[in-house]
Amino acid sequence: MSEKEEVLRQISEIKHHLVDKESFYPYNYNACHVWSFIAVVLTFVMIPSYESSVTFGTAVTTILILIGFIVEGVLTKKVNKSYDIDECTRRQEFVLKSFIMISLFAILFSTVLAMMKLYLPIFLLWLFLISLGYFSVGFVLNIKAYERVAMFNIFSSLVLLSYGAYFGLLESRGAFLSIVQGVVILGLAVLPSLVALQQQKVEKCNKACGV
Repeated sequence: MSEKEEVLRQISEIKHHLVDKESFYPYNYNACHVWSFIAVVLTFVMIPSYESSVTFGTAVTTILILIGFIVEGVLTKKVNKSYDIDECTRRQEFVLKSFIMISLFAILFSTVLAMMKLYLPIFLLWLFLISLGYFSVGFVLNIKAYERVAMFNIFSSLVLLSYGAYFGLLESRGAFLSIVQGVVILGLAVLPSLVALQQQKVEKCNKACGV
């Protein structure tokens, strides 16, 4: 695409923004892939980190989440620059602040659970809380797929928590823990990335078609 065509595309999207502010939300879907990678890493390193020491585990979790927010901030700034937007939009601030508050609560609660060596509920906690954030993303971006992913994750976390509590498996380190970790990777890494890839294809198609 030539520089002229790119400028015309951006002008067209800015006009759409001015006409329909409710649906305008600049977003770089590469941020979703970054968060998916972090989710996978956390799933595998969280228990060993907390077993080393609760302080070390909390530090590792905090650093990885902080890296995610820094990368997303850089990507957001980049996509905003392409629309000549100097600061975050109100909806970007809403989503960002929502995830920051969710993450802070999850980190603190995870520390408490780690002190009691309840590692399995930590995964279900993150699965449930981050999915609430995906609800806001799905609403703001008007992407039903994100809302469906959130619903799947929330339902899965509640079912697994109920099952684990009923059968006394919340302190389990066997097959049930592996199942929970698998669901976490599926719900917080695989599915969100698939949705992001689909949205990137849609955006690429729209650009190619001049929409």
